[in-house]
Amino acid sequence: MARVCRGDRSMERLLPVFDRTGVETRYLARPLDWYALDRSFEVRNGVYAECGLELLECAARTCLQTSGVSADQIDHLFFVTTTGLTTPSLDARVAARLGMRADVRRLPLFGLGCAGGAGALIRAADTLRAYPSQRALVLSVELCSLVFSTSARTPTDLIGAALFGDGAAAVLVGGDDTPGPGPTVVDTRTHLFQKAPDLMGWRFTSDGMRLILSRDVPRFVATAVKPVVGQFLEDQGVRLADVSHHVLHPGGAKVMATYRSAFGFDDAALDNAREAIRRYGNQSSASVLFMLNDLVASGRPEQGDLGLMVALGPGFAAEMLTLSW
Repeated sequence: MARVCRGDRSMERLLPVFDRTGVETRYLARPLDWYALDRSFEVRNGVYAECGLELLECAARTCLQTSGVSADQIDHLFFVTTTGLTTPSLDARVAARLGMRADVRRLPLFGLGCAGGAGALIRAADTLRAYPSQRALVLSVELCSLVFSTSARTPTDLIGAALFGDGAAAVLVGGDDTPGPGPTVVDTRTHLFQKAPDLMGWRFTSDGMRLILSRDVPRFVATAVKPVVGQFLEDQGVRLADVSHHVLHPGGAKVMATYRSAFGFDDAALDNAREAIRRYGNQSSASVLFMLNDLVASGRPEQGDLGLMVALGPGFAAEMLTLSW
């Protein structure tokens, strides 16, 4: 990004943002020098299709192997992404590679953005309430680095380059009549803030996607999102104090600070989010799935614990789940 901004004093002054994101490591689809050259949207999207498929297959195989479930036991396939375009969608190709049944029901989701991982989990859980003996595989891949372009020279472009990383995740969700360990989805809710459609998203250009990210997001979280989350918990007879584990999409340092101040969270409640940003950057829809994986792998959850997952994305929308162990 410093190469792209060279000579533009107004942009060069913003480069210290890279030191304030909380990101220490990230994973990129291509070597760093690859991004320094002028790549067309067609080339970058081609890499998305190639690398995204490889990562999805790897994530899916690891998930199935860990859970002891074979690909032909999957009845529903939910796929979420927002950083590349393919038709057929990548889930169709993954299904063939994994050897899934021909009657697997696919649902590709595009445009949920950072809320997509939680949103796909919600849709999988809701579907399995109608089919309690069936299983769903939720897949997410986000190659945020491929949105980067040497033509991207706005403050928002720079923030995106400083914050976002790449990754793919897979989650196996079973209906109530299927055996298996792991947390239970207790309740779900989606809330669409219809009067705030332009807080975040993509602007589609001849050179690909350009990030839309309003400065008002932290304020909106404090004033509009907080009461919605509170109502979601209250309707279940749950207080924030009853929640032991928090999976809050780490939108960035300001959003995490807003979570802390507006919700009254202590530092421990945001440890998971801070660690995700530190290790992976913001991976859009995949972030909360990485966080859930790390939480389960940590061994911290105990029987009877409650968890809260919240992810925010374009719409403007909130996707919320409560979990129990």
